[in-house]
Amino acid sequence: MNTQLFFSCFLVFILNITQLLSQEQLGLRLDNFSGVNGILLNPAANLTSPFRFDINLVSADIFVDNNYGHIRNTHLFHFIKNSQDPDNLISAVYVPNDIRTEDSWLLLDYFDNEKLKYASASLHLMGPSFSIKLNNGYSFSFISALRAAASSHRVPSNTGFYHIDRTPFEEAIDIAPINAAGMVWSEFGINFAPAFFTYNGKLSFGITAKYLTGYEGAFVETPRTLQITQFPGDSILLENALVNFGFTDSNTNTDIDPAVRKNGRGFGFDVGAVMTIEGNGDGYIWRLGASILDIGQINFSKNAQLHQINQPVDTLLGILPIDDYDGFADLSDYVSLLSSQTLGNPLASRTGNRFSIGLPTALSLQADYQFYPDFYLNATLVQRLKFNAQTIGRDNIFAITPRYSSRWISGSLSLLLRNYQQLRTGFSVRLAWFIIGSDNLGSWIGKSTFTGTDIFFGIKINPFRTGPWNFSSGGGKGAKCYDF
Repeated sequence: MNTQLFFSCFLVFILNITQLLSQEQLGLRLDNFSGVNGILLNPAANLTSPFRFDINLVSADIFVDNNYGHIRNTHLFHFIKNSQDPDNLISAVYVPNDIRTEDSWLLLDYFDNEKLKYASASLHLMGPSFSIKLNNGYSFSFISALRAAASSHRVPSNTGFYHIDRTPFEEAIDIAPINAAGMVWSEFGINFAPAFFTYNGKLSFGITAKYLTGYEGAFVETPRTLQITQFPGDSILLENALVNFGFTDSNTNTDIDPAVRKNGRGFGFDVGAVMTIEGNGDGYIWRLGASILDIGQINFSKNAQLHQINQPVDTLLGILPIDDYDGFADLSDYVSLLSSQTLGNPLASRTGNRFSIGLPTALSLQADYQFYPDFYLNATLVQRLKFNAQTIGRDNIFAITPRYSSRWISGSLSLLLRNYQQLRTGFSVRLAWFIIGSDNLGSWIGKSTFTGTDIFFGIKINPFRTGPWNFSSGGGKGAKCYDF
């Protein structure tokens, strides 16, 4: 293993600190008939739904994306089909773009540019959840979910593989501070939202309080500039190293039987407001919303390790022979070796047995305009709010989504800018109580540069009877299942 490849693998570990597979599930949350799913984007959203009640049986989203590496000339189905054979997985680092290749090959390559790097992955599995609206203008909801997320953002461009590969031996590379975090957790939440009449519509407020259980978690940060120097013989010298990291070891320790264990707990909440401006016809003309999502953290206090590598200024330690890092079964063994090679003692890096990881907090703004009956244009902004290094960073998103939305069928196409770098096309379709879609349609069709994918679906139950909801009667008009 050469040092360039090892260092790139190390950076991929930082970028994807837990092996997880979403992000915003726009097709599940923007629809007028999204019901309880809509409160995940804005806790007050359910008060603009025409349903008196809505039940989510199951919905899920799997998402992964990055701008560090890619697979040449493939799409999701081509990747799934050919990745079963390890012989098809080929490093394309030194393979020219114009070389003739087999159709089954999956050529792994890296981006060579000056952009800040990022990687993020998430899984959101929403279990039985429901919402109900009362005639006095209140809405109550219950949500349950299993979530997993990992991310790193604003990683310096000089960590790219080709930059490292072009750097001569014995020439130091200065790496600006990097941080990454990830965890797996469950949440149970109670949502409350009141609505008030205004001169030309309604103003709604909402809050969701959540109890969180943490199962696995990890983080790593380098708070100061780190110097890395490559040497012949597959060795790397670390200088000025200050690395803080922590992880749960309930499934990385061979002395403990693998199992799902409750290693932490915490609390979180979402807050939001929605204002609707109504016209002369049915529904609203404008729906404007603002929310802050996933405020809170999980404290891991069981099966947890906290470490710090803080090198003295004048030291001969920090020389890492790459071959020494082959063949370990436990993550703790790697950490002990790293501690020995940088601090002179396999136990010196251990500083505690507990740590905290923050939820992927974000500010979201939404604007929805009905320009023709049942036809809407939506703009949604999601901006991450990250207050410390031990927090999962949410992707920044700006999306423009035109859609058709009626009781029995809805469809949308979205143009989505992720992290102000990558432009994606998304879609969603809803037939009655079933929803399916993706925020990255290009990963499904047409062979191209493959950096990740996304898919979501949902199965729900809600009433046949819909129509304008008000504080006094809650009545509405009937809708037959064959009326579109």
